[in-house]
Amino acid sequence: MSRRMHLAVFAQGVGAAQAVWRSPRTRPEEMHTLEHWAHLAQVAESGFLDAFFIADALTLGPGITGDATDRPDPVAVLSALSAVTKRIGLIGTSSTTYNDPFTVARQFATLDHLSRGRAGWNVVTTAIATAAANYGSSGLPDHAARYERGEEFVDVVLGLWEAWAEDAIVGDRDAGVWADLDKIAPIAHSGTHFQVKGPLTLPRSPQGRIPLAQAGSSPTGMRLGARVADLVFTTQFELGEATKFAEEMRALTAAAGRHPGAVKVLPGITPVIGRTVAEARDLAGDLGALISERSTLEFMKQSFGGLDLSGYSLDEPFPDISDQLPQHASVSRPELFIRTAVQEGLTLRQMIQRIGLSIGHRSVVGTPDMIADEMQTWFEAGAADGFVVIPADLPLGLEEFVGEVVPRLQHRGLFRTAYEGETLKEHLAS
Repeated sequence: MSRRMHLAVFAQGVGAAQAVWRSPRTRPEEMHTLEHWAHLAQVAESGFLDAFFIADALTLGPGITGDATDRPDPVAVLSALSAVTKRIGLIGTSSTTYNDPFTVARQFATLDHLSRGRAGWNVVTTAIATAAANYGSSGLPDHAARYERGEEFVDVVLGLWEAWAEDAIVGDRDAGVWADLDKIAPIAHSGTHFQVKGPLTLPRSPQGRIPLAQAGSSPTGMRLGARVADLVFTTQFELGEATKFAEEMRALTAAAGRHPGAVKVLPGITPVIGRTVAEARDLAGDLGALISERSTLEFMKQSFGGLDLSGYSLDEPFPDISDQLPQHASVSRPELFIRTAVQEGLTLRQMIQRIGLSIGHRSVVGTPDMIADEMQTWFEAGAADGFVVIPADLPLGLEEFVGEVVPRLQHRGLFRTAYEGETLKEHLAS
C-alpha cells in the first residue's frame, strides 16, 4: 500500500504508568545508566521505528515521593544514543519558555551532525507553573504569551539553522580556505522577545532543516504546528474526535501554504499486551494497582495549571471545572480530560486510573492482534498517520510491542520492514 504508518516510541524512565518502578517487570536501579537508554533505543531501532522520543520536565514535583518522575536532559541522552544507534531518529524536547534560541539551535544542530542527520526537536512552551521558580521567574506566563514567545523562538532557531549556505564549506587545502564567509550570514533578528545576531557556530546540519515535533493541541498550538511542524504528537481518546482533529490539522497546514500531508499526526497510545485478553487485563490490573491516587492527583494538578482536585470526592462524578482553570494552564489536555470524564460519567477515581496508566494518553489492552487491529482502524480512518507508542513499563512493554505488534503491522503492509532512508526527515517522508 502507498501509505504506511509512522511510529515513534516515547521513553520515560521505566515506563509511563504511575509508580511502575514498583513492578517486578522494571529495573529502576538502572534507569539512569547509558545501558538502560541504549537498550531501549536499540530495541526500537530493531523494529525500524521512525524515532526514539524523550520528553522533558523542568521541575521536580511532590509526586517524586511515590513515583520515579525524575527527568534527565534529553539532548545529553540523545547525544550518547547517537553513538550506539545507526538509523533511528532521535527526538528531544526543549522548552521555548525557559531556553534561549541560540542555545537550542546549537544543541540540536550538534546532535544532527553527531547522528548524521537523525535529530528532531520537540517544541513545547511549558505549562507547569512550578518550573518558573527554577528559572528566576515569579510565575508562569499565560497561554497566549507563551505561544507568542514560542512562535518567535522557533523562527529564530530556523533562521540560525539556515545561516550557513549548503555550499559554505569550501575545504580547499591548497588555497587554505575552509569556508566561504560570503555564504555564512548573520540573521540579525530583532523582535519582541529576542535580539539575535548570529550566525550559528557550526555549518548547516545534514538534514538542512531539522524536523520539528509539536505537541500542543489547542487552536494556537495547532496553528504553530501547521506552520512549522513535521509531526504533531497529540492526546486523543475517541476515534471520531481524533479524526476531526486530524482533518483540522490538515486544513490548517494547507492554509499555511504547505501540503496537507506535510504534518504527520501521531496520537499517543499505551499498549498493554498479553498473549490472551485475560493476561492483558491482568497486567493492566497489576499496573493499575500500583497507582498512587495522591501522586496522580499531583500530576493532574500540574496538568491543570495548579488547580487542586484533592478536595473532591473520589467516588463522585468528575466535576466540570472548565471555568476554574488558571489563565496560564495548558488548554487542550485539561479540556480533553474534563470532556471525557463528563461525557462518560467517570468518577475522579476512575479518571485517576485512566490517566495513571498512560500519563494521560489512550491505553489499549489486549492481544497483539487486537492492538494491531485498533491501530489499523485509526490509521485507515484518517485519524492518525501513525502513533507515538508510550509503553506502560520498560523495557518489557517496548520489547513486547516491537516483538509482537510490529510484525503484525508489517505483515498487513502497514509498516516498513526495513529502513529506506538514513535520516529522520527521510523516515517521515517514506
